[in-house]
Parts: sequence; C-alpha cells; structure tokens
Amino acid sequence: MSPPVRERLDAVEARLNRALPGPVKVGFLTLYLFSTATPERLDAAADHRAWDRWTDAGVAALLALQVGGMALLAVAAWRAATLTRATALNDPANTVAVPGLNDFMPVAAAPYVVAGLVVATVVHEAGHAAACRRADVEIEEWGVALLLGVLPVAAYVLPAAAIDRAPVRAKMRLYAVGVFHNLVVAVAALAVLFSPLAAGPREAYMTYFGWALVGGAPPTAATVGALGVATNLCFWLALLNANFALLNALPVSIFDGGRVLALALREAADRAGVGLPPVAESAVVHGTSVLALGLVVLAVVGPLLPI
Repeated sequence: MSPPVRERLDAVEARLNRALPGPVKVGFLTLYLFSTATPERLDAAADHRAWDRWTDAGVAALLALQVGGMALLAVAAWRAATLTRATALNDPANTVAVPGLNDFMPVAAAPYVVAGLVVATVVHEAGHAAACRRADVEIEEWGVALLLGVLPVAAYVLPAAAIDRAPVRAKMRLYAVGVFHNLVVAVAALAVLFSPLAAGPREAYMTYFGWALVGGAPPTAATVGALGVATNLCFWLALLNANFALLNALPVSIFDGGRVLALALREAADRAGVGLPPVAESAVVHGTSVLALGLVVLAVVGPLLPI
C-alpha cells in the first residue's frame, strides 16, 4: 500500500473514531469495543497472595510447553515432509480455520468454534491484565476486536509504558499467565468430555477429525447435532485453548514464549553471575524464532513437496 493511500485511510479512520462514542473505535476491517477503566474485580484478584504462586506455575508450564511444543512441531514437520499418502488432515487448505471452508468445521460448528475462540482470547488476556495490576502497572486500554464488526477475533490488553521498568520475574509472570490460563481451560473442558455429562472425547474427535483417517465422511449438521451442545462446546474449548496455548508458548520473539525465553536467559545469566550481551540474547531468541516458524511452514506445506 503506497504512503498517500495509507495516509488517506488513516485520516478517514481518525474522522470516524472522533465521531464514534467513547467505547467504540475502528481499525482496518475491525471494530473495537474497549474501555480505559480498570475493573475493580481485576484489582481484587491481583491482590490475592496466591497470585504470585499461580503465575510462577504459569512460567513453569509455559517453559515445559515450549520444549514439548517444539518437539511436536519437529515430529509434525518430519511426518509432513516424508508423507506418502495425503489426507484431509494434512491438506494445507484445511489450515484455514473458517467454518464452511474447512473440511473439519461445518457451518453447524460455527457457534462452538466462535465460543472457543472468545473464551481462549478472554481468559488469556485477563491473565495478562491481572498480572499487570499485580506489578502495579496501569492498563491503558482493554477490549475485544471484531473482524468486520461481527466476528470476535481477539481480546487485547494495552499496559502502560511502566511495564518496561517492571522486575524481570514480574514480566515473566505477566507473559506466561495467559498461556497457563488457556491450559487450565483446556484441561477443565477435557475433564467434562470424560465425564457422564458429554458423549466423550473419542466420539467428538472421530466426528470432526477421525473420519479422515478411517476413510469416512466429513462432519455434517446432523452429525454435529448428534454430539449435543455440551460435547461440541467442550471439544472446541479444549482444542482451541490447547492450540492457543501451544502457539503462544512457541519461542518466537513476537509471542509470549519468545518474550519469556528472552527474560529467562537474562535471569539465568544474572543468577550465574555472568553478563549476557544483548547481541547474544537476540541471537538465541531470533534463532529459535526462525527454527519454530520454519517447522510450522514445513508442517503445513510438507505434503506439497516432491518426495
């Protein structure tokens, strides 16, 4: 996009935002519902003594998931690159998680997919927000982003610039707790799937994904409906929260995992009494970023590579 066009679009966006009421603003194809006030319940949650122990567990969980996630990516990339039989499971077209366009997501599943995405983003960002307040960092803005004004694509929290001056450990807790919350929701949803309240995780998996392995038919409105509301909702809550946690835990510089990795390197160097040059820290973090992203790309496009 050329600079003059970008400037004109920015000017139109600014005029629209001046005309809109306070809690609403627009961006590129996106409507934002936001607030600049900090909820009292958030401050109350952050004041509990157990919060530090909870977020310390989050740091440990993120680092463990980071190692496990890289191992899973390596296996997925290797299998994709050496694949001898393509299925819908490894069709790159199905990496686009849009109900109706993805073979595993019929339109009937859309309410459950959207609910899973909303919960995943809200619990993730709520964790970041509470950790900010625990570190006495103000929250400048928080809200929800709606693609085309309808589809919720993300919740977000914008901390004040004081976050840069927070202690290393406080920042590690802040970045890790969102991933930890996604893991907790995924485990809770999985527990319901194993309970008498739901049809079971195996039946849900076979309906949505397993058919591609056994040569069955993609899910339809009828097969989705047969699972029941509780099973559908908990299946997508578990799947999307687990994937959200895994993605954000990857050691990629722009993700929570990359930020925690950089802080962990700094903390380890300080405890060992050695200096860690910024160039060395940057080399490690950016090197793991390239490796992680390369494995993701190979896992997606591997089936298209000539054997």
